[in-house]
Amino acid sequence: MRRSGERVQVDGVINGQEATAQPWWEAEPRRYVEIFLLALVGGWAYFANLHLSLLEGSEGLYAGIAREMARRGEFFDLTYQDEPYFNKPPLFFWLLNLSTSIWGDHEIALRLPGSLAAVGTIVLTYVLGARLVSPTAGFWAALVVATSHVFLWYGRRVLFDSTLTFLVTLALFAWIQVQLLGRSSRWYLLAFVSMALGAMLKEMHGFFLPLLVMALYAAIQRDTRMLKNGYFWAGLAVAVAMIGAYAQMLGPGYQHHFRIGKAIESTWNTGVIGNAGPAADGHPIYWYLGMMWADFFPWCALLPSAILLLWTQRPLRSHPTELLLLVWVLGLFTAFSLATLKREPYLTTIVPGIGLMIGYYYHRVSSSSEASQSMSPLLRGFLVILALVFIGGMFFGAAPLRRRWLVSAPVVSPVFVVIMVSLAGVLLYAAITARVQFALRMVGVLAAAYVVLVVNYVFPAIDQAASPRKATEEIKFMAKETGPAMFLYIPGWPKNEDAVYYLKRDSVVRDLPDQEAVQHAVRTQGPIRVITEESHRVFLQKQAGLVVETIQEFRQPGRKHLYLLSVQAQS
Repeated sequence: MRRSGERVQVDGVINGQEATAQPWWEAEPRRYVEIFLLALVGGWAYFANLHLSLLEGSEGLYAGIAREMARRGEFFDLTYQDEPYFNKPPLFFWLLNLSTSIWGDHEIALRLPGSLAAVGTIVLTYVLGARLVSPTAGFWAALVVATSHVFLWYGRRVLFDSTLTFLVTLALFAWIQVQLLGRSSRWYLLAFVSMALGAMLKEMHGFFLPLLVMALYAAIQRDTRMLKNGYFWAGLAVAVAMIGAYAQMLGPGYQHHFRIGKAIESTWNTGVIGNAGPAADGHPIYWYLGMMWADFFPWCALLPSAILLLWTQRPLRSHPTELLLLVWVLGLFTAFSLATLKREPYLTTIVPGIGLMIGYYYHRVSSSSEASQSMSPLLRGFLVILALVFIGGMFFGAAPLRRRWLVSAPVVSPVFVVIMVSLAGVLLYAAITARVQFALRMVGVLAAAYVVLVVNYVFPAIDQAASPRKATEEIKFMAKETGPAMFLYIPGWPKNEDAVYYLKRDSVVRDLPDQEAVQHAVRTQGPIRVITEESHRVFLQKQAGLVVETIQEFRQPGRKHLYLLSVQAQS
């Protein structure tokens, strides 16, 4: 057992003191190449094709709330469809409003805050990996964050999760400066400010997620230093003051977001979840285990080996870096698995920890002659599976896109198929012949190619097949043609928030707020055309005194179809 004050050598850290690092201006040329590659991959992943149509509903929902906030000039009481919206605090919508105020109300401006937060997370992960372990670990850790499927798919969206991940990572980054790298205790202030902003962004989860990692690490290490530090308590006081002032400025409908009891009750409802029973949203307690392969693709093939390598460093109390990485990943993963509500984007907050874990694995393999000369059967098996998945995906991957996103045309060009299959074939050869370092580098090459596949082929194919913007542009063109007046009739919460956002972005199609407004429009204008959704179409068809006919259907993913109706009074 390590005694208090005993010096312990770890990669990059000596008993909490940072090892002497090489100045950046004296770095090897290889490091500049790595930074350039990270900038290229990260920039491509999170800034290319941001102009494509909003999708999956939540983007249109949050964009619509931000627009209504700007229209009303009310920044503390949110509305959607002119009804109070209390589901989330307003900080994220302030960011959206700031971006659209500067750049205009369009997709790039709406997605820019999330993309900037994603790139910020990549930078923080690189610096953490370089300081805790080595520049090699930092490079691979950052590449994992930039290219993991869940982060690539959700990190560039108009969603909370990318910004929350940045704030959680920043809080842990600042805390690590003191706890593991021995820097000034003033870093505690930044840690708690980031945690407070996380709570202001997305309820108290943004505060407690990094606190969970800190508490677990300190408990296992039996390290009470931070509790004896004045800056720790000063930071906590600042965070409480920030959250309290923020809560007081908001209306009464938002107060529940900042009550600890409510947060615990909504997150872990022990009356709903049994040992392995389904949660309230229908997902069992082990649901995230099944999602790991897809969400952390393609790096999931290395994750079991990385976890096993870290676990072999027992006693973990003598290896602070290894302990931190295990606590970061396994602690948050366990908390999310026990939570009542499970959503795929929630896993983005674990991606930096997994990136650091895999970066550590790359460092150990590259620096250990024994590890670099052997490949475990576990790693070899997963790499073979990964190569086969890439090859199969090039030929059969269009099927899920057809089912989920209505994509019918070929998605990937033949040239790109050949490139991807060739790269996967090289990985398969390296795995079979047990060339471990070459195989690991090929995983990185395939991860970068996967970014190109998703950003340059998959997203545009979805946009071309059934984008809400494309459908609504056609509707607006029809509204300008000669014919009966056209109205939007989707009262309450729409099923397709993206389409409603586009239809309300200008005044081409006027809004009818309720059924009485439809009746009034028919009486005063005669036959009219109405854009609506399935449930409202059925409702209008059942109304006495109206003759309703379907003129055209605009198919949308997730059965969020729009219908153009002809509505007139019954003769």
